[in-house]
Amino acid sequence: MKTITTFLSLVFLIGCSTTQSNIKIDSIETFNLDNYNDFNIKINNSNIGAEVNPIVLEKFKENLKNAIEERGLKHNKDSNLIFDINFTTKDTVESDRMNHYYSRYYWDYYRYRENIYTITENILRVNLRDVQEDKTVWTVVTVWRDGSNRSISSDEASNILVDEIMISFL
Repeated sequence: MKTITTFLSLVFLIGCSTTQSNIKIDSIETFNLDNYNDFNIKINNSNIGAEVNPIVLEKFKENLKNAIEERGLKHNKDSNLIFDINFTTKDTVESDRMNHYYSRYYWDYYRYRENIYTITENILRVNLRDVQEDKTVWTVVTVWRDGSNRSISSDEASNILVDEIMISFL
């Protein structure tokens, strides 16, 4: 019995560590989504580069729209509440400097070898604006690297992100 309990605890801890949220949410204290009846969603196309797939953004927009409608709000082009989707990419140069690298089979004495590579980070920010008050009342941001399983290009990751966004409104 003790080994089964230990095994289940280990499975639970591994499951929790692999499903950590990579989103950051902020809102003003007086914001409550229940105070609104309708909404609109816009994609900010002014800063989207050519490397961004617009089909992925449209799919994310549709997933978000469906989740908000399930919450009870109606989609309206002239709404006072606007979800503004912003997407950008950022390239950073990283290096692994190795002075002495020990392998199981040899020592590596190349003191000044540097592995330099470029990392592309994708940044998705969704701002919720109240047009009547002319201010942002809620925001969420998430960052992932190219090829990550957290990319919104996969349906599962997109749905998980939308679910986490909707949980933040509770």
